Amino acid sequence: MSKYNIMSPTSCMGLVGIDEEAYKGSFRYGLDAVAADAGSLDPGPYYLGAGMPHVPAFQMENDCRIMMEGLSIKKTPMVMGSAGGSGGRPHIRWQLDIMDKVAKKMGKKFSVAVIDTTLDKDYLKERLKKESIPGCQHDHSLTEKDVDDATEIVAQIGVEALIKGLETGADIVLAGRANDNACFAAPAVMAGCEKGVALHAGKILECGSASGLPYPGSKIMRTPMIAALEGNSFTVEPATDDWYCTIRSVSGHEFYERTHPQIQAEPGGILDMSKSFKTQVSERAVKITGSEWHDDPESYKVKLEGARLVGYRCLFMATARDPNFIANREWVFNYARNRIAAKFEPMGLTMGKDYHVIFRVYGIDAAMGPYEPMKNDIPHEAGVSMEVVAPTQELAHEIAYFGKYGLVWCNYTGRTTISGNVAYTYSPSILSIEPAYELCVHHLLPIPADQSLFPIKVVEVG
Repeated sequence: MSKYNIMSPTSCMGLVGIDEEAYKGSFRYGLDAVAADAGSLDPGPYYLGAGMPHVPAFQMENDCRIMMEGLSIKKTPMVMGSAGGSGGRPHIRWQLDIMDKVAKKMGKKFSVAVIDTTLDKDYLKERLKKESIPGCQHDHSLTEKDVDDATEIVAQIGVEALIKGLETGADIVLAGRANDNACFAAPAVMAGCEKGVALHAGKILECGSASGLPYPGSKIMRTPMIAALEGNSFTVEPATDDWYCTIRSVSGHEFYERTHPQIQAEPGGILDMSKSFKTQVSERAVKITGSEWHDDPESYKVKLEGARLVGYRCLFMATARDPNFIANREWVFNYARNRIAAKFEPMGLTMGKDYHVIFRVYGIDAAMGPYEPMKNDIPHEAGVSMEVVAPTQELAHEIAYFGKYGLVWCNYTGRTTISGNVAYTYSPSILSIEPAYELCVHHLLPIPADQSLFPIKVVEVG
């Protein structure tokens, strides 16, 4: 087939924004499709569990406007995946409402094929009576309790379900939770491109300009990226002349968030990049050949995601400058834990079961934890946080309030002050923050190859 050109305008809709001038200029490439990822599990389980977006509405509105106005330049297949951030039903409604608002301001109407990726809990529990549903990169099989505890369970759909959305002929496909790569690959595969090539191109495009580099003096923070697919290869380059791609910048993105840089599990099979080869075909463009797709020999599987409410949180933050406090920090933390436990055990509350207390030190091991190689370096100053998670906001506040004085007044070895040990960051010193959620569903579910689990409804906005 002839070249098939796909544009990726941004790394995530509503997050960093789309450069409007660059977006509109991208159509000079003769675009065949436009796709954008709108979500991720990267921000953690809260947003899925709480049904909240992880980007501001005003930025999502602007990104939707720019993309929807692009359909007036050239009507191409357009895919928006992982709607609203996590792809659940509240997230789809949120993004669809924004698109409706944008369309009304434009004075136009658009048809939107909405793919529902939320799975019915009763369906999953019936499946559990007949089979084991294994964990994704862990050995905990799904249980009925996991299903019941989750506020909502979404499946990460692949190319096939997205193609069904595109086949409706709607102006825009708005998918619930979707595989990032598949959002870009689906229109290309539907047009006849090789699946392995299309998914590899999707992998490079899915974070927008992350696989490119700005020339010195570039005024664009993020530029759209273009992938041109042809036969068993594709070429990737930035859409604006003040950015460029190198073999190294493109290869670096293949390492991004992966346990293996050349083998990637996808819905329904494996993207194999082990035989691919990169060539610098111009100062700004890189060509990749030889990517392959392998169907799962057992069954078509999708990843399930679900989060449950753990409790309500309070946070105490402070700064320590006493080198003896910093050196004896674990003793101080244990002192505070023991003080809290002694206070609340008579009330029938057990730490680690009924509530949780988590200490973090920023400036020492905060990023690497036990894997930190520079163990003996003591900074002159460190940030300290104490997070409390409890069944109610009131209890979390009471535990945090009591516990902070374990840090403030304890008499550690080498202490010279007779007053507080740390400097408070905020007043009030105890902050009530959003409830805590944890992933309770992160599993692999075999599904019918016909994608019948994911209903599609075409709606009109504007």
